[in-house]
Amino acid sequence: MDLPPALLGVDSGESIEILAMSPGSYNLNYHVKINHKEFIFRINVEQQSGLSNQVAYEFRVLNFLNRHKIAPKAYHFDAGRNRFKFDILIEEYLPGPPLSLEQKNVLNVAKLLVKLHSIDPGGLDLVTWHDPLAATYDLARNDLNGYQARKSSNQRTIAFAEKLLAKAAPMIAAKSSLFAADSLNHTDLAFDNFILTTGGLRLIDWEKPRVDDCSYDLACFLSEPAQLWCSSRTMNSDEKKNFLQHYARLSGINPDLISEKVKIREPLVSLHWILWGATKLCDLDERTTSPELLQAHEEKTLRYKHIAKPANIEKLLASM
Repeated sequence: MDLPPALLGVDSGESIEILAMSPGSYNLNYHVKINHKEFIFRINVEQQSGLSNQVAYEFRVLNFLNRHKIAPKAYHFDAGRNRFKFDILIEEYLPGPPLSLEQKNVLNVAKLLVKLHSIDPGGLDLVTWHDPLAATYDLARNDLNGYQARKSSNQRTIAFAEKLLAKAAPMIAAKSSLFAADSLNHTDLAFDNFILTTGGLRLIDWEKPRVDDCSYDLACFLSEPAQLWCSSRTMNSDEKKNFLQHYARLSGINPDLISEKVKIREPLVSLHWILWGATKLCDLDERTTSPELLQAHEEKTLRYKHIAKPANIEKLLASM
């Protein structure tokens, strides 16, 4: 790419080694070593956020977060597509395993999220959900509308999703005043987006951060479908309660208020995850998956099926 080596913090680019390639649901992520320094070279095939400038957006957010030790350092992005078919992003490689459900790790998630949610985004131009609860309902409704239009959609999934949205609808006007767009949220808190580095817990994949109520991130982290995406084990009710209590103590927010907001919002966030998985299965069945990502999605088929089960929506309905 003819980048100045100093831009990446190396003396030269004479030694370049591709160590691995980890395809995500929207990106091709190359683990690259340049002169003993390691990077992630990301090729953004599809825009998860729906933003046409997603890579530039993510780059700005990573630069903003650099001094807070929450996210990887970003080095460069290129949206010109002069050398690549897609936009690219170069960021720091963070060595370490993904999150596990040991108690100390879960409590460290609460600590990290309190830190993130307390950061003032200032003049950073971010997507903002001004009416967080209504926007969450609209997200799930739009997911369902899109899924209903697919040829291979599951009618049981559609029926249960309609029931959930109908059950949630009365709360939108009644409870919206509890929620405020006052926190920087990551919004994609799957376990594999947390890395246990030697310097502490870090978050990767900042493709769709926004200003929102802190309850979105909390509901996402506690969402059973989101947990099932990465793990065969999910948090039990006591573990979820302990997590929210720890977050409340660290943040100074009333624990009853946090619990109420998460209880209201979590079924909608979980439905979003379920319909996302179900839609990805439709992409595979209908052969509409991007060719560059086809192998990655085929390898994730069992994971999509795991979270997209209609029974997962039935479970949500029973909890509401």
